[in-house]
Amino acid sequence: MIGTLLLVATVAGAGQESVQAQEPGAGWQRFVDPADAGFSAGGLEGAWDFAHPRGVPALMVVSRGAIVGAWGEVDRRLPIHSIRKSLLSVLYGVYADRIDLDATLGELGIDERTPLTAAEKGARVRDLLAARSGIYLPAAGEAAEVSSDRPERGSHPPDTFWWYNNWDFNAAGTAFERLTEVPVIEALHTSLAVPMGLQDWRPTDAFEHREPDRSIHPSFGANLSTRDLARIGVLMASGGRWGDAQLVPRDWVELSTRGHSDIDMRDEYGTAYGYMWWVDGTEGFSARGYGGHVLAVYPEDELVVVVRADTFHDRFVSNRALGILIDRVREAKTGAAVADARLEAWVAPSSEMEAPVRPTAADLAPYAGVFPLASGDTVVVAASDAGLTLDYGRGVFDLIPLEVPAGGAARFLTADTRDEVWIELGADGRAERVLTEPVLYLEAAAAAAVGDVDGAVAWVRTAVEAFPESPSARFNFARALHGSGDRGAALAQLDTALTLDPDHDDARRLRRSLGVGRFLPMALGALVLTLVLLGARRLLRR
Repeated sequence: MIGTLLLVATVAGAGQESVQAQEPGAGWQRFVDPADAGFSAGGLEGAWDFAHPRGVPALMVVSRGAIVGAWGEVDRRLPIHSIRKSLLSVLYGVYADRIDLDATLGELGIDERTPLTAAEKGARVRDLLAARSGIYLPAAGEAAEVSSDRPERGSHPPDTFWWYNNWDFNAAGTAFERLTEVPVIEALHTSLAVPMGLQDWRPTDAFEHREPDRSIHPSFGANLSTRDLARIGVLMASGGRWGDAQLVPRDWVELSTRGHSDIDMRDEYGTAYGYMWWVDGTEGFSARGYGGHVLAVYPEDELVVVVRADTFHDRFVSNRALGILIDRVREAKTGAAVADARLEAWVAPSSEMEAPVRPTAADLAPYAGVFPLASGDTVVVAASDAGLTLDYGRGVFDLIPLEVPAGGAARFLTADTRDEVWIELGADGRAERVLTEPVLYLEAAAAAAVGDVDGAVAWVRTAVEAFPESPSARFNFARALHGSGDRGAALAQLDTALTLDPDHDDARRLRRSLGVGRFLPMALGALVLTLVLLGARRLLRR
């Protein structure tokens, strides 16, 4: 039974227990006093006081499987970005009895739309996991700037050079499916989420992303809550054991989180790279996702730290801030845990918004539909007895009704992303158009990709017209105007964005840059606009 590794010594009081070790069961337990876990309450509060103004929406600190501190919206599902790679590494461990790390790509029949060379087909599965394949080709879901940094094809034989390579990680997913005959997303659900009792997980929170013009190997993404990521951390801190089961072989945990390549990056990333885990010497290891998502594990200290960022809306947490924050959490541990540490049941305050109106299923049914976009993407609004959901390729989100007038355009808010959505009805009373910022940015990016700068600007202008109170829409419109060469209009939009949200750091930085007279020539501005929008499109999918 999940959560049975709980050694109870004495009853410390009503609802409190003395505890030595545990994994969370259906819910979490919390130390009554952080000092019982060897932590300074003031030090932890100081860490959160540092984190929150820097855009961290949730922080969770776990010791010996119980919560020492939790702040913010720990039940809110947020993108995990490249943390997906570490989850795939965990799945390799779960299915270790079916995995041959020394199987080559040639033996597995793995190729690419640009055919692999004989040398490239000699790369092994373990080379993919360690980012040492020597295969330097475009990949689905990689950042736009990667192309300029990619090593020359054929410059390094397999297992001779480390480079953080999305092609390797995506092909590792393909290799996993070839070896196990289980789709990655199915394995994530059946072999991790279900046995570990992830509280906020739904199978629709994971998604596959394909870019067939770049690669035949898809990437996958997922939206996970902070407290569910913390469970993954507890699993790894316990050497792969969960309750009475050895869910991941201990040998695999050690092998995958051991450094296989020394790296020379910022201190925050550690000193080495394992099998899709960042390794910090002998102290611990971490999974990291774009924009400020971190799952850090320190087994010797029995410590797990999870930090999140609202990358739904480009609210990034800098690597420097992450490093300072995690250091402050670790410095808050001032001593050993006490033998008679007291625990109590802990329930996270819900971050879900209550719907202000409660239309019936019949009221909502006309707003369902499938909506093809000019970009080639598709938006799906599906109806069920539980309400409406929205899917535009990065998970499925519940739609919280805000206004549902009979026969008119309805307004919703997406759960988790918290984007406003308008669905308009046609003359026949059926849904004919969906408006929401991320979808409009996908359209803008598609226009920019074919050189239609005016079309791209028009799509972002539509976002401002539809959502005039959105600081993100104003900021993105300012970026588009700046890229098209209209500095004055860009400044005006930035001023509005900062009026709506004085803490919008990106808007403040761009406003400062434009305010000192920096501007782009028209041709260069168009290029920058294209890169910005293409980057935004990829970030929606990463």
